[in-house]
Amino acid sequence: MALDPKSAPSERSLHSTRMDVNGIRIFTYPKVIYIFPTMIVSLICGIGMIMVGERIEDPTKPTYAAQVKANSGDVSAVTPPVAAHERFKSVQNLLGVLFLGVLAFNLLTMALDFPRFTIVAVFLLVGFVIFFFLWVGAAFDVSLLRWTRGVMASIYVYANAAFYFMISAVIGVILAVVYGTRYLDYWQIMPNEILHHHGPLSDLERFPTMNLKFDKEIPDVLEFAFLGAGRLVLHVTEERKAIVLDNVLFINSVEFALKNLMSRMEVRITTDQEVAGL
Repeated sequence: MALDPKSAPSERSLHSTRMDVNGIRIFTYPKVIYIFPTMIVSLICGIGMIMVGERIEDPTKPTYAAQVKANSGDVSAVTPPVAAHERFKSVQNLLGVLFLGVLAFNLLTMALDFPRFTIVAVFLLVGFVIFFFLWVGAAFDVSLLRWTRGVMASIYVYANAAFYFMISAVIGVILAVVYGTRYLDYWQIMPNEILHHHGPLSDLERFPTMNLKFDKEIPDVLEFAFLGAGRLVLHVTEERKAIVLDNVLFINSVEFALKNLMSRMEVRITTDQEVAGL
């Protein structure tokens, strides 16, 4: 009686075997990666300054060329300056305020953690303060716009296109270095063990995955909104301290991959054809 030939392994089984061999690589990043909105806005501001012809003069003061013509007797060439609060609307000032505002927001995001309840409380507090000042202005007939105009009149910031492009280039180089050096310290989750690769010579630490438990945490809502970042906590058997991995990007995808990896059986019998297909 002839034996039936062994069927070739399917593409799905080969893909599953390769995934098991490679495991799941988990990278942690420094908080500087969250400054990428500043890089994008600086590019936009640089392009905006080129479109307006690199205008950086103060609209409240006559230009140097106009002063020269005025001194020569050509009074018609002198452009009357605009009001101090009107210069806030100039393109160069709006671009400068936008750049500084996004930079301040990025630095605040990197400096503090905003849990979901804290950020809701902050929004409610800001809304209450705005409502309170509007109520005071309506009840006591106080002109709040006068104070607003005074603040706007004192703000005038500008920079040329080269400054914005250099800021964007510096941040881009830093992010490229961070991305390129991520292999100096990363974790690899295998079905039977956890590997910690670290150091320039790729030093290796091994941990067992028996009874492995892991928790996903979202310590900062804004960081999660930017890059889906979160914290992964691994509870390894025979280890007194948990392994905490901060700033793991796209934490939901990592959690889904870990669940699929841990749900498979740890013992597998492979054929010669499957090994050759790897």
